[in-house]
Amino acid sequence: MLIERNKLDSIVMRYHGIANYGERLIERIRPMSLKDLNDPKAVLEAIAEYDQLGQEGFLKRYGFGKARTFALIHGGRSYDSKAIVGAAHGYQFGTPLSSKQFSGGLATVVPKLEELGFTVVALALDEQTASIPEEVPDSVWEGARRSVTVNRYERSPAARAACIEHHGSACLICGFDFAQTYGADFQGFIHVHHIVPISKIGEQYEVDPINDLIPVCPNCHAALHYGGKEQSPDDIKALLQLPRST
Repeated sequence: MLIERNKLDSIVMRYHGIANYGERLIERIRPMSLKDLNDPKAVLEAIAEYDQLGQEGFLKRYGFGKARTFALIHGGRSYDSKAIVGAAHGYQFGTPLSSKQFSGGLATVVPKLEELGFTVVALALDEQTASIPEEVPDSVWEGARRSVTVNRYERSPAARAACIEHHGSACLICGFDFAQTYGADFQGFIHVHHIVPISKIGEQYEVDPINDLIPVCPNCHAALHYGGKEQSPDDIKALLQLPRST
């Protein structure tokens, strides 16, 4: 009986050994894909290389074109999201993904980057996309230098990107989210409001995108600036809670 038991144990161990070997072999043969990427550090390494090579050099090295829709924002800068993910795969597994091995977009790259803790917007934040048409142009504010300065803070691509990266793109006052209402083309789009009162800004002031800027929807943004008063986000939140007469 003891001998038979030993034989049985040996057979079981041999079976598990073969099974484990088979799993490892399948893992080697199976083509790697976007879903395998699960290390945020790999994304950060790809971002660091992007910064070192510049956009043109990075895209050329990995064979990607410029992002047509979605951009990763990190540290106040915009990055081609699909190219970053492809390169990040190489940092984690040794082999980068080519542009033909996976598709970019709302169903693939966007959720993967968000899953790893990164922020993605529908348009790269540059001088053109950061400018809000209805904001007061600089030329109107003759003699009001500090007002012009605040307006520029709210339109700065780097400051806007850093603010959205930290706070997200939903309005911090009413919760409105452009993407949820208007669709994927508005992913990450939002106004940015400077919360430091103009009267407290000195000549040596330097904006802090995380503590001095907040994302707000156009309605709440207009309410914050309404009548030229220095109204706070809490003031507007309080107004939203007031009962309305019917």
